[in-house]
Amino acid sequence: MTEPAEDLPPYRAVLVVDMENYSGHTAVQQREFTEIIPDLLQRAFERAGRGDVWDERRFPDSTGDGYAVGFRPETLPLLTGPFLDALQYELAYYDRILRSRDRKSRLRLRAAITVGPLYESDSPRLGDGCGDSRVAAHRLVDAAEVRRLLELSDPDITFLAAIISDRVYDDVVLGGHATNPSSDYVQTSVSVKQFRGDAHLHVPKPSGELLSRGFSQEQDGPDVEEEQPRAGAQGVQNNVSGEVSGGVVQAGSIGHLKQDHRDQSNRISVRGNSNKVAGRDIRGGRP
Repeated sequence: MTEPAEDLPPYRAVLVVDMENYSGHTAVQQREFTEIIPDLLQRAFERAGRGDVWDERRFPDSTGDGYAVGFRPETLPLLTGPFLDALQYELAYYDRILRSRDRKSRLRLRAAITVGPLYESDSPRLGDGCGDSRVAAHRLVDAAEVRRLLELSDPDITFLAAIISDRVYDDVVLGGHATNPSSDYVQTSVSVKQFRGDAHLHVPKPSGELLSRGFSQEQDGPDVEEEQPRAGAQGVQNNVSGEVSGGVVQAGSIGHLKQDHRDQSNRISVRGNSNKVAGRDIRGGRP
């Protein structure tokens, strides 16, 4: 008898936010941030004109230095556009309150948005919200690529950096449902723990070095170690006099290059230290 097929769990949009430098604050400040983060999320939905989306949220979960929550997948155009803009505004407003008390205290967030099938029950259970897209959201929000966006931006201007999964980008942005153009996103490759995949970066209000260096990770050339002279060695400048035909590879210094004209062997005599001379034909000048 054929085993009955199990229904696929419902698709849910997943939002995970994580605070920059949470551990760098006092326990009192950490408690305040843990409590204020969901309030800021709610205010952002209300500012975006969709407070109802927050009211119907699924499997909300505080992570201490962040928050994870699910929504209907139909809300993805809101999440990737107006909501992120509104959250940047709310964070900037809250920063004015923080700076009036202590300029060393800051609340800046990274946000990740994914979509996929997640387990969900009618009555809240510990397993609600489990699924690959939830795991992917936590990996993306922790990626070095999105962390870098905050590191390179002005902390008094940019309070939010976002990363969305390739699936969200394809369905919402390329699908023509986004409120902002595809040029507002920069593709990147992410590797965090066991997660490997493409994603797309977005900053509602870029600033600082992001404007000059861009979002993509710069690939610096390989480090070239400067050759150190041996102990007791003097700095030298090498000179080869005369017309040379062929190749010369030298280490050290050439004191004198002389061709012996007494026979036809074209022999070369070299005086100096640690010299290597290579080449089929070398013609030196007459002494």
